[in-house]
This record gives sequence, C-alpha cells and structure tokens, in this order.
Amino acid sequence: VDMALDLHGVALSSLLSRAKAPIPRASGSGMDRGGRLGTAPLRRYIDGVAQRQALSVLCNYGGKPMTKKECSQANKIATEAMNSINNLRSSKKSAKDFVNGRNDIVKRKKALRSLESHFASYGGKKRVVPAVSTGKKNQVVISGIGVMARCGGVKGSLKGGERISVEVIKLDPERDIIEVQIMRSR
Repeated sequence: VDMALDLHGVALSSLLSRAKAPIPRASGSGMDRGGRLGTAPLRRYIDGVAQRQALSVLCNYGGKPMTKKECSQANKIATEAMNSINNLRSSKKSAKDFVNGRNDIVKRKKALRSLESHFASYGGKKRVVPAVSTGKKNQVVISGIGVMARCGGVKGSLKGGERISVEVIKLDPERDIIEVQIMRSR
C-alpha cells in the first residue's frame, strides 16, 4: 500500500510539474522529504485541494486551475488547522497527565524556572504569555513551556483550543506554584 501511495504522489507531482501548474502542499510535505501528494482527500484538506488542482489542470474539470497565490493560501490554511489540532491534542494530553498525577514534577519545575528567568530578562515587568485552553475547568497550557495552570478571572468557561493571553500573577518554581489570570481587553 505504501509503495502504491508513493507512486501516486510521484506521478501526480510529475504530471502537475510538466503542466507548469502550482502544486498545493502542506508545509513540510515536500517530495524531497518523502511527503505524499493527494493520497487522503477525505482526511486531509490539502490532499483534497491537490486532487482538485490535478483534475482542473489535467482533465479540465472542476473550474479554473489554482494560481500560485491560491496554492500558497491553501497551504497556510492547512498549516494553521494542523497546528491548532496539534496544540489541542498536546493540551489534552497535558491535562490528562496533570489530572492523573503523571506530570513529571522535575520537568515542570524546570519549565517554571525557565519562565521565571524569561521574566527576569525583561526586568520582571512583562508577565503576559500566550496560552491554549484545554477546555476543562478553565485550565490552560502555557505556550512554549507546556506547563498547565488554572486560569482565573474567566466568566463562564473557556473552549478547548482557544488561544488567549494570560498574566502570570504568582510564580514559585521551587514550590511548584503558578497562578495565571486571563488578560482583559481594554
């Protein structure tokens, strides 16, 4: 099956290249890296777009071929969607590990120390960081360090995968304490 999918990707890429048509690809899926093209249109958005481009260019079916700019835009949409999915999966895994007590305390303290030194490098004044909501009990994962914290100042509840800015109110790496509050728009 793998060889057939690889063959399909190579053939499709070759045909589109000969027609001098732009090829929509997800970031990091180049043929030089073993990436496939248009092999799972029901699972991946970018594969459906690649197949639409192939039908349009090779069979004159389904409308005008996409321009290079449109292919680039499709790539951007696919990459953003994949990043959102990966962030949500990561935050759910962190939440599960946190709730089940499997969160490695040594790694967590190291991450909190890293955050503390980051704040110190800015004179301790800049204490606002990006975070992603887990969708459970207003818990967020601090982007870049992967530490979970319960977010205060939230009316209602945060949706899973929601990107927000939080202010770190209390940080004590040695006692494993981090308290954050959602930033209010002015």
